[in-house]
Amino acid sequence: MSDIVETSVTSFRRSGSVLMILLFLAPLASAVAPRLTWLFLLLIAGALLVGYWRQGGDWRQLIKLNYALAAALAVALYAFLSAAWSPDPGSTLGKAALLLGVVLLSFMAGNAITAWNPADLRRASLAFAIGAFLGTLYILVGILTENAIQRAAEHAVAMDSPDTKKHFVGRFKPEVLRRSVTMLLMHLWPALLVLTFLLRPFRRSIFTLLFIAAVAIPVFESGRESAQLALIGSVLAFILASAWRGGLSRALAAAWCLAFVVVMPLTFAAYQAELHMDESLPKSARARVILWEYTAERVLEHPWIGVGADATPALRNSIVADQPKGFVYPRSTGHHAHNLFLQVWYELGLVGAVLVALAGAAIATRATLLPSEAQPFAAATFATFGANVAFAWGMWQTWLICGAALTLLYLLIAARAVTRKSEKAIGAAGKASQA
Repeated sequence: MSDIVETSVTSFRRSGSVLMILLFLAPLASAVAPRLTWLFLLLIAGALLVGYWRQGGDWRQLIKLNYALAAALAVALYAFLSAAWSPDPGSTLGKAALLLGVVLLSFMAGNAITAWNPADLRRASLAFAIGAFLGTLYILVGILTENAIQRAAEHAVAMDSPDTKKHFVGRFKPEVLRRSVTMLLMHLWPALLVLTFLLRPFRRSIFTLLFIAAVAIPVFESGRESAQLALIGSVLAFILASAWRGGLSRALAAAWCLAFVVVMPLTFAAYQAELHMDESLPKSARARVILWEYTAERVLEHPWIGVGADATPALRNSIVADQPKGFVYPRSTGHHAHNLFLQVWYELGLVGAVLVALAGAAIATRATLLPSEAQPFAAATFATFGANVAFAWGMWQTWLICGAALTLLYLLIAARAVTRKSEKAIGAAGKASQA
């Protein structure tokens, strides 16, 4: 019997080492190459589930239904249903399957965390924070040195190849940098949760300030207004949540739902006010006003059930876009709406808007179930995601969906590690006071 127990403990320790390595590599790799989020979601979720199995966990607990899971599953199932009227049913079914798989995998992996040894979770959390910090430094150094590291690597690999040399770049490719900056923001608050509670005060202060500065510089140097708003908004959310704790999570849930109500009226109002012709605004903002208004007009053609999940690219091909004088962007839907709330209305209609609103609100309010010390970080993370999807990115992009699921797992792992550490510290303080 003792041999069986010893073997089980040894196996679980190996799982802890694997998890620690994966949590170090995941934020580092996804900052440099964000399209790898799907791979690390599979690996990390798999490691968590294997560890749960080795501990003899009850598999029924992994798929225990709660209101957040039920709401997310309803969105995925409705996306499947929308293939019946989508102009591109293959793409619709593919994205619905992706969403369903990510929802099930992330919720099961999140439940599996409860069986893990707190000491293993603390080591894994610290590994995550180090990997996130190094990934941030890579992007920061690349921006400040005009990507000297990548250029040196390219020269070393293809020193004598004229065909390759012509592809050398002094800066990150814009689309890669945009995704990388988004991933840095998604890593920020789970990593700060780890640093705040698992480091000694002096180290905590130094690394927290360095981390925030290392993220802020790429965010503002990238010129991405959506990322800048996400960073500022998340800081405000953290400050408010520190004073208001669970109340802010509920406020964020309400704001998420309200966004679906006001997005259409605000879009039409901005266009009627001719903000798209206001040269004092950034060109990207003026383009958004045109894109959003045209998409909002198309919503009114299929207001109840939408045109189908991920159907925007297929329908865009049939649009003959015109670009009136003074417009910085053609009147078209684009490949996506650059606004999750408007894209949901266009592709999934009123039914989808209600379902996605409920799913987002359910996830936001579940932050109140986390330890109180983790709740401000959870609120800031949700605010980061909400601000990003309100002004950028298509909602069906694989790297973004998997990146959001990974961020949820990072946060849950850190929250459990922090709880155990805090309980230990509280217990030690109690014993000291009794002595």
